[in-house]
Amino acid sequence: MRLTLVVAFLAASALVSVALDPAQSNTKGKCPGPSFKCVVEKINGPIQAAECSHNTRTHKKQTFAVFVTDHKYDGNKGYPYGSCSAYTCEAPTSDQMIENDDCWTFSGMITTNQCGCEDSADGRFTAGKTNCT
Repeated sequence: MRLTLVVAFLAASALVSVALDPAQSNTKGKCPGPSFKCVVEKINGPIQAAECSHNTRTHKKQTFAVFVTDHKYDGNKGYPYGSCSAYTCEAPTSDQMIENDDCWTFSGMITTNQCGCEDSADGRFTAGKTNCT
């Protein structure tokens, strides 16, 4: 019984690490501030924070994304939900970031602009693939 629990725990840990691969880094509690002069390429929402960190939202080379929590969805299954702003410019410096508890900035996004899809089983994006499950 204990061996089964250990194996299950290790398997779950491996799945979690795969799911977190797309965004190479993140800064929770900070957003680009007024000194950051870059136009948002695309805004989506309401979506989950994980969707914002794991998927590109634009056909251009996405460099980072900013998720802002919308508290009207708090308590819903899978929350937090909010808006996801995708950028194609150079990411802001630490001096250009401001404190905001509702923000989460994801850097080092998937950098291909190819169409494809992501399999639910392992969270891996495959360029050119059309039959994901």
